[in-house]
Amino acid sequence: MLFNNQSFALDQNSTITGDGNVVDQDMNIDVNINDQGQMPMTSSNFMDSQNPIVEPVQERQVHRTIVHQVPHVCPIRTRVINHHIFKHTYCPQYSCCEENVVCNIDQGSCCNFR
Repeated sequence: MLFNNQSFALDQNSTITGDGNVVDQDMNIDVNINDQGQMPMTSSNFMDSQNPIVEPVQERQVHRTIVHQVPHVCPIRTRVINHHIFKHTYCPQYSCCEENVVCNIDQGSCCNFR
């Protein structure tokens, strides 16, 4: 890879066992810096003589949850059904009447005794 005329070579080898632990790891890094005729690097002018190193872009993901209220009209009709039940009951209502029977005993008239 090459950043600002600086070449980097990275070689890394690892041996991983079955439980995920790294048992053996080898890493080789080669760095070549091309200063293109600028001042020799000393500890005082090293940062002044070099362009800044632009690192690779790191991307962050932000997951947001946005709740949208969507009103729905749900018509509900109530129908009232009246059931009329006629239960017939019978109550005796007593009444009383009186009847007079007249019986005449006629033993004859005065004319009969003569």
